Amino acid sequence: MFRQLTAHVKKYPLAWYYGISVLIVILIIPVFLLTGADVAVDQALQKTSIQFNTDLVTAFRVVSAEPGAFFGVLLAILQVAAPDIAVLIVASITNGKKGLLELKNRFRFWQSGMNWHDGLRIWGICILIFSLMNLASAGLNKWLLPEKDFVWDINFLSINFWSGLIIAMFLDAGGLFEENGWRGFALPLLQKRFRPLQASIILGFFWSVWHIPVKINLLFDYGIINFLSMFFILICKFILISIVITYFFNQVGQTTIIAIVMHGLSNDSVRLGGKVLSESFIVQQITEINLVLPILVVSIFLIQKTKGKLGLTPVDSSLSTVVIR
Repeated sequence: MFRQLTAHVKKYPLAWYYGISVLIVILIIPVFLLTGADVAVDQALQKTSIQFNTDLVTAFRVVSAEPGAFFGVLLAILQVAAPDIAVLIVASITNGKKGLLELKNRFRFWQSGMNWHDGLRIWGICILIFSLMNLASAGLNKWLLPEKDFVWDINFLSINFWSGLIIAMFLDAGGLFEENGWRGFALPLLQKRFRPLQASIILGFFWSVWHIPVKINLLFDYGIINFLSMFFILICKFILISIVITYFFNQVGQTTIIAIVMHGLSNDSVRLGGKVLSESFIVQQITEINLVLPILVVSIFLIQKTKGKLGLTPVDSSLSTVVIR
Protein backbone atom coordinates (compact mmCIF):
# COMPACT_ATOMS: atom_id res chain seq x y z
CA MET A 1 0.00 0.00 0.00
CA PHE A 2 2.76 2.42 0.97
CA ARG A 3 4.72 1.58 -2.17
CA GLN A 4 1.66 2.17 -4.33
CA LEU A 5 1.07 5.53 -2.64
CA THR A 6 4.72 6.52 -3.12
CA ALA A 7 4.58 5.50 -6.77
CA HIS A 8 1.44 7.59 -7.26
CA VAL A 9 3.08 10.65 -5.68
CA LYS A 10 6.11 10.19 -7.95
CA LYS A 11 3.86 9.89 -11.00
CA TYR A 12 1.70 12.92 -10.15
CA PRO A 13 3.89 15.20 -7.99
CA LEU A 14 2.10 18.42 -8.91
CA ALA A 15 -1.34 17.02 -8.15
CA TRP A 16 -0.18 15.71 -4.78
CA TYR A 17 1.63 18.94 -3.97
CA TYR A 18 -1.46 20.99 -4.70
CA GLY A 19 -3.86 18.62 -2.96
CA ILE A 20 -1.79 18.56 0.23
CA SER A 21 -1.41 22.34 0.28
CA VAL A 22 -5.18 22.83 -0.10
CA LEU A 23 -5.92 20.16 2.52
CA ILE A 24 -3.67 21.84 5.11
CA VAL A 25 -5.45 25.16 4.61
CA ILE A 26 -8.88 23.56 4.95
CA LEU A 27 -7.96 21.56 8.05
CA ILE A 28 -6.74 24.68 9.85
CA ILE A 29 -10.04 26.56 9.34
CA PRO A 30 -12.11 24.59 11.92
CA VAL A 31 -9.24 24.85 14.40
CA PHE A 32 -9.38 28.62 13.96
CA LEU A 33 -13.14 28.72 14.53
CA LEU A 34 -13.43 26.15 17.33
CA THR A 35 -10.62 27.61 19.43
CA GLY A 36 -11.61 31.25 18.92
CA ALA A 37 -8.11 31.97 17.64
CA ASP A 38 -9.45 34.23 14.88
CA VAL A 39 -11.35 36.34 17.42
CA ALA A 40 -8.25 36.61 19.61
CA VAL A 41 -6.21 37.96 16.70
CA ASP A 42 -8.91 40.50 15.75
CA GLN A 43 -9.14 41.68 19.36
CA ALA A 44 -5.37 41.97 19.60
CA LEU A 45 -5.22 44.12 16.46
CA GLN A 46 -7.98 46.38 17.77
CA LYS A 47 -6.50 46.65 21.26
CA THR A 48 -2.97 47.41 20.08
CA SER A 49 -4.10 49.59 17.12
CA ILE A 50 -1.53 47.75 15.01
CA GLN A 51 -2.54 47.82 11.36
CA PHE A 52 -2.88 44.38 9.81
CA ASN A 53 0.03 43.52 7.54
CA THR A 54 1.24 40.31 5.98
CA ASP A 55 4.85 40.58 7.22
CA LEU A 56 6.38 38.64 10.10
CA VAL A 57 7.49 41.78 11.94
CA THR A 58 3.84 42.78 12.36
CA ALA A 59 3.03 39.27 13.57
CA PHE A 60 5.83 39.51 16.16
CA ARG A 61 4.61 42.93 17.31
CA VAL A 62 1.05 41.68 17.77
CA VAL A 63 2.14 38.64 19.78
CA SER A 64 4.56 40.72 21.88
CA ALA A 65 1.80 43.19 22.76
CA GLU A 66 -0.92 40.56 23.20
CA PRO A 67 0.49 37.07 23.97
CA GLY A 68 -3.04 35.68 23.88
CA ALA A 69 -2.98 36.09 20.09
CA PHE A 70 -0.01 33.72 19.71
CA PHE A 71 -2.01 30.63 18.77
CA GLY A 72 -4.06 32.51 16.20
CA VAL A 73 -0.98 34.06 14.63
CA LEU A 74 0.71 30.64 14.58
CA LEU A 75 -2.29 29.09 12.81
CA ALA A 76 -2.35 31.93 10.28
CA ILE A 77 1.33 31.38 9.51
CA LEU A 78 0.84 27.61 9.21
CA GLN A 79 -2.03 28.22 6.81
CA VAL A 80 0.11 30.49 4.66
CA ALA A 81 2.97 27.97 4.88
CA ALA A 82 0.81 25.16 3.49
CA PRO A 83 2.50 25.23 0.02
CA ASP A 84 5.97 24.97 1.54
CA ILE A 85 4.94 22.18 3.91
CA ALA A 86 3.39 20.34 0.97
CA VAL A 87 6.46 20.74 -1.20
CA LEU A 88 8.77 19.39 1.50
CA ILE A 89 6.58 16.29 1.76
CA VAL A 90 6.27 15.71 -1.99
CA ALA A 91 9.89 16.55 -2.85
CA SER A 92 11.19 14.18 -0.19
CA ILE A 93 8.93 11.37 -1.44
CA THR A 94 9.64 11.86 -5.14
CA ASN A 95 13.40 12.41 -5.02
CA GLY A 96 14.47 12.01 -1.38
CA LYS A 97 17.49 14.05 -0.38
CA LYS A 98 18.05 15.03 -4.01
CA GLY A 99 14.61 16.64 -4.17
CA LEU A 100 15.24 18.65 -1.02
CA LEU A 101 18.68 19.61 -2.33
CA GLU A 102 17.12 20.95 -5.54
CA LEU A 103 14.86 23.19 -3.45
CA LYS A 104 17.86 24.34 -1.43
CA ASN A 105 19.90 25.06 -4.58
CA ARG A 106 17.19 27.38 -5.86
CA PHE A 107 17.38 29.44 -2.69
CA ARG A 108 19.84 32.03 -4.02
CA PHE A 109 19.71 35.49 -5.58
CA TRP A 110 20.64 34.28 -9.07
CA GLN A 111 21.93 31.14 -10.72
CA SER A 112 25.47 30.00 -10.18
CA GLY A 113 27.79 31.42 -12.80
CA MET A 114 25.67 34.47 -13.64
CA ASN A 115 27.63 37.71 -13.78
CA TRP A 116 26.78 39.71 -10.65
CA HIS A 117 26.35 42.86 -12.76
CA ASP A 118 23.60 41.12 -14.73
CA GLY A 119 22.05 39.75 -11.56
CA LEU A 120 21.90 43.17 -9.90
CA ARG A 121 20.52 44.75 -13.08
CA ILE A 122 17.66 42.24 -13.27
CA TRP A 123 16.95 42.66 -9.56
CA GLY A 124 16.93 46.44 -9.89
CA ILE A 125 14.50 46.37 -12.82
CA CYS A 126 12.30 43.86 -10.99
CA ILE A 127 12.03 45.96 -7.82
CA LEU A 128 11.44 49.11 -9.87
CA ILE A 129 8.65 47.51 -11.92
CA PHE A 130 6.81 46.18 -8.87
CA SER A 131 7.18 49.51 -7.07
CA LEU A 132 5.87 51.40 -10.10
CA MET A 133 2.89 49.04 -10.36
CA ASN A 134 2.04 49.76 -6.72
CA LEU A 135 2.41 53.50 -7.29
CA ALA A 136 0.22 53.30 -10.38
CA SER A 137 -2.48 51.57 -8.32
CA ALA A 138 -2.16 54.32 -5.72
CA GLY A 139 -2.63 56.93 -8.44
CA LEU A 140 -5.77 55.22 -9.73
CA ASN A 141 -7.18 54.95 -6.21
CA LYS A 142 -6.42 58.59 -5.51
CA TRP A 143 -8.23 59.53 -8.72
CA LEU A 144 -11.29 57.30 -8.31
CA LEU A 145 -11.90 57.18 -4.54
CA PRO A 146 -13.02 59.97 -2.18
CA GLU A 147 -10.52 61.17 0.43
CA LYS A 148 -12.45 59.46 3.24
CA ASP A 149 -11.84 56.05 1.64
CA PHE A 150 -8.19 56.29 0.65
CA VAL A 151 -4.97 57.91 1.84
CA TRP A 152 -1.42 57.91 0.46
CA ASP A 153 1.12 59.23 2.96
CA ILE A 154 4.48 57.74 2.01
CA ASN A 155 7.58 59.72 3.02
CA PHE A 156 10.45 58.54 0.80
CA LEU A 157 12.96 60.32 3.05
CA SER A 158 11.89 58.34 6.11
CA ILE A 159 14.03 55.53 7.51
CA ASN A 160 10.78 53.80 8.47
CA PHE A 161 9.78 53.60 4.81
CA TRP A 162 13.04 52.04 3.64
CA SER A 163 13.21 49.60 6.55
CA GLY A 164 9.56 48.75 5.91
CA LEU A 165 10.32 48.14 2.23
CA ILE A 166 13.07 45.66 3.13
CA ILE A 167 10.68 43.91 5.52
CA ALA A 168 8.01 43.78 2.80
CA MET A 169 10.48 42.25 0.37
CA PHE A 170 12.15 39.61 2.53
CA LEU A 171 9.89 38.99 5.53
CA ASP A 172 6.43 38.84 3.99
CA ALA A 173 4.78 35.67 5.30
CA GLY A 174 3.21 34.79 1.97
CA GLY A 175 6.42 35.26 0.03
CA LEU A 176 8.66 33.54 2.54
CA PHE A 177 6.41 30.54 3.22
CA GLU A 178 4.77 29.96 -0.17
CA GLU A 179 7.34 30.50 -2.88
CA ASN A 180 9.45 27.38 -2.30
CA GLY A 181 6.27 25.64 -3.43
CA TRP A 182 4.75 27.81 -6.15
CA ARG A 183 7.90 28.94 -7.92
CA GLY A 184 10.62 26.73 -6.42
CA PHE A 185 8.78 23.51 -7.26
CA ALA A 186 5.57 23.86 -9.28
CA LEU A 187 6.64 26.39 -11.91
CA PRO A 188 9.80 24.54 -13.08
CA LEU A 189 7.78 21.32 -13.43
CA LEU A 190 5.06 23.12 -15.37
CA GLN A 191 7.65 24.72 -17.64
CA LYS A 192 8.94 21.25 -18.49
CA ARG A 193 5.50 20.38 -19.88
CA PHE A 194 4.19 23.73 -21.13
CA ARG A 195 5.53 26.92 -22.61
CA PRO A 196 6.25 29.60 -19.99
CA LEU A 197 3.11 31.62 -20.72
CA GLN A 198 0.88 28.57 -20.46
CA ALA A 199 2.68 27.44 -17.30
CA SER A 200 2.17 30.89 -15.75
CA ILE A 201 -1.54 30.92 -16.52
CA ILE A 202 -2.05 27.42 -15.12
CA LEU A 203 -0.09 28.19 -11.96
CA GLY A 204 -1.78 31.56 -11.53
CA PHE A 205 -5.23 29.97 -11.75
CA PHE A 206 -4.50 27.23 -9.21
CA TRP A 207 -2.68 29.72 -6.97
CA SER A 208 -5.80 31.88 -6.92
CA VAL A 209 -8.14 28.93 -6.26
CA TRP A 210 -5.88 27.90 -3.35
CA HIS A 211 -6.80 31.25 -1.77
CA ILE A 212 -10.55 30.45 -1.67
CA PRO A 213 -10.39 28.83 1.80
CA VAL A 214 -8.03 31.60 2.97
CA LYS A 215 -10.43 34.30 1.71
CA ILE A 216 -13.65 32.51 2.70
CA ASN A 217 -14.50 35.40 5.05
CA LEU A 218 -15.34 37.46 1.93
CA LEU A 219 -18.29 35.15 1.32
CA PHE A 220 -19.79 36.02 4.71
CA ASP A 221 -18.90 39.71 4.42
CA TYR A 222 -20.19 40.36 0.88
CA GLY A 223 -22.55 37.52 -0.06
CA ILE A 224 -22.25 34.88 -2.77
CA ILE A 225 -22.70 37.14 -5.84
CA ASN A 226 -20.26 39.78 -4.66
CA PHE A 227 -17.87 37.06 -3.50
CA LEU A 228 -17.82 35.49 -6.99
CA SER A 229 -17.36 38.90 -8.57
CA MET A 230 -14.46 39.70 -6.27
CA PHE A 231 -12.88 36.34 -6.81
CA PHE A 232 -13.02 36.67 -10.58
CA ILE A 233 -10.94 39.83 -10.22
CA LEU A 234 -8.55 38.02 -7.86
CA ILE A 235 -8.13 35.18 -10.39
CA CYS A 236 -7.21 37.73 -13.05
CA LYS A 237 -4.74 39.35 -10.67
CA PHE A 238 -3.04 36.08 -9.73
CA ILE A 239 -2.73 34.96 -13.34
CA LEU A 240 -1.30 38.29 -14.47
CA ILE A 241 1.11 38.61 -11.53
CA SER A 242 2.24 35.03 -12.21
CA ILE A 243 3.21 36.07 -15.74
CA VAL A 244 5.34 38.93 -14.41
CA ILE A 245 6.89 36.77 -11.68
CA THR A 246 7.73 34.03 -14.20
CA TYR A 247 9.62 36.51 -16.37
CA PHE A 248 11.97 37.73 -13.62
CA PHE A 249 12.18 34.25 -12.07
CA ASN A 250 13.46 32.89 -15.37
CA GLN A 251 15.73 35.87 -15.95
CA VAL A 252 17.84 35.08 -12.89
CA GLY A 253 17.96 31.36 -13.61
CA GLN A 254 14.87 30.18 -11.72
CA THR A 255 15.96 31.02 -8.18
CA THR A 256 13.53 31.33 -5.31
CA ILE A 257 14.60 34.47 -3.45
CA ILE A 258 13.52 36.81 -6.23
CA ALA A 259 10.10 35.11 -6.22
CA ILE A 260 9.86 35.72 -2.47
CA VAL A 261 10.66 39.39 -3.00
CA MET A 262 8.14 39.81 -5.83
CA HIS A 263 5.44 38.13 -3.73
CA GLY A 264 6.23 40.44 -0.83
CA LEU A 265 6.23 43.55 -3.01
CA SER A 266 2.88 42.59 -4.51
CA ASN A 267 1.41 42.19 -0.99
CA ASP A 268 2.82 45.68 -0.26
CA SER A 269 2.90 45.73 3.54
CA VAL A 270 4.75 49.06 3.32
CA ARG A 271 1.62 50.55 1.70
CA LEU A 272 3.39 52.00 -1.33
CA GLY A 273 0.02 51.60 -3.02
CA GLY A 274 -1.68 53.61 -0.27
CA LYS A 275 -4.14 52.69 2.48
CA VAL A 276 -7.77 51.78 1.82
CA LEU A 277 -9.91 53.04 4.71
CA SER A 278 -13.25 51.50 3.76
CA GLU A 279 -14.39 47.87 3.99
CA SER A 280 -17.38 48.39 1.67
CA PHE A 281 -17.66 46.01 -1.28
CA ILE A 282 -17.64 48.77 -3.90
CA VAL A 283 -14.46 50.37 -2.55
CA GLN A 284 -12.74 47.01 -2.16
CA GLN A 285 -13.68 45.99 -5.70
CA ILE A 286 -12.44 49.28 -7.17
CA THR A 287 -9.12 48.94 -5.38
CA GLU A 288 -8.70 45.34 -6.59
CA ILE A 289 -9.38 46.43 -10.17
CA ASN A 290 -6.86 49.23 -9.72
CA LEU A 291 -4.31 46.64 -8.61
CA VAL A 292 -4.97 44.54 -11.71
CA LEU A 293 -4.71 47.28 -14.35
CA PRO A 294 -0.98 48.12 -13.96
CA ILE A 295 -0.13 44.39 -13.79
CA LEU A 296 -2.14 43.86 -16.98
CA VAL A 297 -0.11 46.51 -18.80
CA VAL A 298 3.23 45.04 -17.65
CA SER A 299 2.23 41.44 -18.41
CA ILE A 300 1.08 42.32 -21.94
CA PHE A 301 4.36 44.15 -22.53
CA LEU A 302 6.41 41.15 -21.32
CA ILE A 303 4.39 38.69 -23.41
CA GLN A 304 4.93 40.77 -26.54
CA LYS A 305 8.59 41.48 -25.77
CA THR A 306 9.49 37.81 -25.19
CA LYS A 307 6.94 36.27 -27.61
CA GLY A 308 5.56 34.29 -24.70
CA LYS A 309 8.90 32.80 -23.59
CA LEU A 310 8.99 35.06 -20.51
CA GLY A 311 12.75 35.10 -20.07
CA LEU A 312 13.32 31.34 -20.13
CA THR A 313 16.96 30.67 -21.05
CA PRO A 314 19.35 27.71 -20.79
CA VAL A 315 20.43 27.11 -17.19
CA ASP A 316 22.09 24.38 -15.17
CA SER A 317 20.31 21.12 -15.92
CA SER A 318 20.67 20.13 -12.28
CA LEU A 319 17.87 22.58 -11.51
CA SER A 320 15.49 20.58 -13.75
CA THR A 321 14.77 23.36 -16.20
CA VAL A 322 13.89 23.15 -19.86
CA VAL A 323 15.54 25.04 -22.68
CA ILE A 324 13.37 27.02 -25.08
CA ARG A 325 15.15 29.04 -27.75
